[in-house]
Amino acid sequence: MNIRRRIAQQILLLMLLLMLAPVGRSQGEHSPLGRFVIYGDTRTHHKVHRQVVRAAVEQHPDFIVQTGDLVANANNANQWKIFDSIIQPVREKRIGYYPARGNHDVGKQSKYKEEIPAALASGDAFYYRFDVQNLRFLALDTESDLSTSSDQYQWLEKELKEAGSENKFVIPFFHEAIFSAGSRHGSNTKLQAVLHPLFRQYGVRLVFQGHDHIYYRTTRDGIVYVVTGGGGAPLYGISSSKLKPGDVARRIHHFCVADLFADQITVTVYALGRKGSGLKTIDHFAVPVGLTAN
Repeated sequence: MNIRRRIAQQILLLMLLLMLAPVGRSQGEHSPLGRFVIYGDTRTHHKVHRQVVRAAVEQHPDFIVQTGDLVANANNANQWKIFDSIIQPVREKRIGYYPARGNHDVGKQSKYKEEIPAALASGDAFYYRFDVQNLRFLALDTESDLSTSSDQYQWLEKELKEAGSENKFVIPFFHEAIFSAGSRHGSNTKLQAVLHPLFRQYGVRLVFQGHDHIYYRTTRDGIVYVVTGGGGAPLYGISSSKLKPGDVARRIHHFCVADLFADQITVTVYALGRKGSGLKTIDHFAVPVGLTAN
């Protein structure tokens, strides 16, 4: 009887261990088809940026998207050297790194162009496109003309049209946020009047932005807008008067991890713990995609 009881206890313990085991990226039908990291505004606190990069690389992403302000002073060559040294683990792992240009990346001696991947599907070094599976990423340059008569706007609309005909799920990313609850900058209403109607027209459902050094998520007309500006720059405040029901806002250094599935993209947002205490989940959400094979 005691032997049977011990065997039963061992079987029960084994079952519990299997249930509690972490699910990796390679386990069965529920594994994501791909993973990418999104973060931005890295410019000032290099120690924080190093922590973010280290934690991001440990998530084993296929590539990383950065929403701008790589450095504080684009004309300072030493700052670019520091930036390159911080993201060296990304290069060593051969993880793609795709930034958008921020206002602090503009300058006559700026080395921003050197951070752009050489092979781009469309556009130039300041606004460009790259595709991953059925996802189409559009990096916009909010530091140059985006009016409806501009070359960039015409390029953007052409890309959105083609994405629809090719059954691509489009994810625009850029620096100056068109929806933000940040107390420092807030929403760029001029850009909002141009981009938001275009995104609505062509069925965009997920957008990543920077500029305000906070984490913020809001849904406007069915489009999820995320501000991820907590990659190392000094943190800004949050204006409670700008928050809508359902919004999520945190003043904290962080990064986002997106997992691609056939029917949705799930995004988990991790904040850096105090004094090396590890990561803390501050938000989690999903956006339907409905992908089909090319």
